[in-house]
Amino acid sequence: MKNPLFEQLKKYDRLRNFVYFIRHPLESFIKNVNLALYIIIPAATLYIVFAFLQIPHYTNSETFISVIDDHIVIALLIVLIPYSVFYEIWARKVLGIQELIPDFLERMAGINQVGLTIAQAISIMINTNLGLISYEIRRIKRDMDWGANFTEALVRFEERVRAPSIARTVTLITKASEMSGHIGEVLSIASIDAKMTEILKKERLAEMFIYTAIVYLSFFVFLFVVGVLTTQFLPVLANISTQGLPATGALSGIGSIPIATFGRLLYHACLVQALFSGLIAGQMGESSLAAGVKHACVLLVISLVAFNFILV
Repeated sequence: MKNPLFEQLKKYDRLRNFVYFIRHPLESFIKNVNLALYIIIPAATLYIVFAFLQIPHYTNSETFISVIDDHIVIALLIVLIPYSVFYEIWARKVLGIQELIPDFLERMAGINQVGLTIAQAISIMINTNLGLISYEIRRIKRDMDWGANFTEALVRFEERVRAPSIARTVTLITKASEMSGHIGEVLSIASIDAKMTEILKKERLAEMFIYTAIVYLSFFVFLFVVGVLTTQFLPVLANISTQGLPATGALSGIGSIPIATFGRLLYHACLVQALFSGLIAGQMGESSLAAGVKHACVLLVISLVAFNFILV
């Protein structure tokens, strides 16, 4: 039989999380970026509905489609831009914590090697200034004060940060602490490993930057080619007579297709290229599709501006 006090505690936790979300919605979105989708997707949907209601009833379907295309792209940006902003804030926070992990482990190792336990080392570390990680150290100490052991507090820290390098370090420390309370040498090894990981990560980012630049360059080349086709080829194609085309076969219906349709297809091709090129840039440069959302936003905005103000 379940203890009613545990049920009350669960209800209190849910209520407390809801109140915290109401008071600090932006912080909640940063901690869990996917929560922002519950707000921005309905907002983008409302924008599309409002745009449909405001657009005049054009008799020409090509004009109507060309107008609604831009609103769909804007709605997509309403979703992608806030998501990328929240993700980048969270990613930079995690990156800052990862950079401080080696120093944290090194100090912990020094304190443990003089004979103090891990719990005592944490109590000493809360008085040191380690930047972003100082807040997490205080939370680890608070978890231990409320009855959690060092292993459980570290696991909760790993769940809050959700970074592979930190997860690897936490696993190493927790397994070692299960054997003995004196794990100074293990902490030193973990500190060296964390330093090497950060060095390799910075070297990788520096080397992969060229690939991100290549993705941007290839998109601009594609956009330039599409721009030439739109401004030079399609106007000439509009003045070519279709009387010589065969009545049957693959080219039989090409004369009945409006030139605006070809331009719209090129526009759509640029939008697709912008979206997936941005995601690929994030995957290649930072090993994350979510990191590529910001690149996709930049390329989508460039495509939108190019086809509405330059290639007209």
